[in-house]
Amino acid sequence: MPRRVLEGVVVSDKMEKTVTVLVERRYMHPVYKKYIRKSDKFAAHDESNAFSIGDRVEIEECRPLSKNKRFTVITVPSKEALTKTAEKKQAKVDAKKAEEAAKEAAKTEKKEAKAKAKADKAETKAKKTTTTKTSKAKKDE
Repeated sequence: MPRRVLEGVVVSDKMEKTVTVLVERRYMHPVYKKYIRKSDKFAAHDESNAFSIGDRVEIEECRPLSKNKRFTVITVPSKEALTKTAEKKQAKVDAKKAEEAAKEAAKTEKKEAKAKAKADKAETKAKKTTTTKTSKAKKDE
């Protein structure tokens, strides 16, 4: 039996080694003679996680790979797609590092502010004690 080959657009790539492909077809209504668009979503196996949302792919029917997965992606990704995927992953890593650096900077800034407030408080307390000592000394005279 020949295997079906369908063409569609990747609508989700959140799963490991799996993409969701939206396949759209048009057919004529038998009575009204109007063309109707029908779409189906298929889970397809993507071994290298090379495809991302919006990529146009061909999928081929295969043996059941899981509960819902019965297709594999047969389109070879272009170099542009591979570099785009790599750039996305690198951007995520960079964003995470920048976020961690910002958190660390906020922590050190908070510590510095606390230390400064503590020093100011001690300085104010020292001034009060010296002024009270001098005022008592003046009263005694």
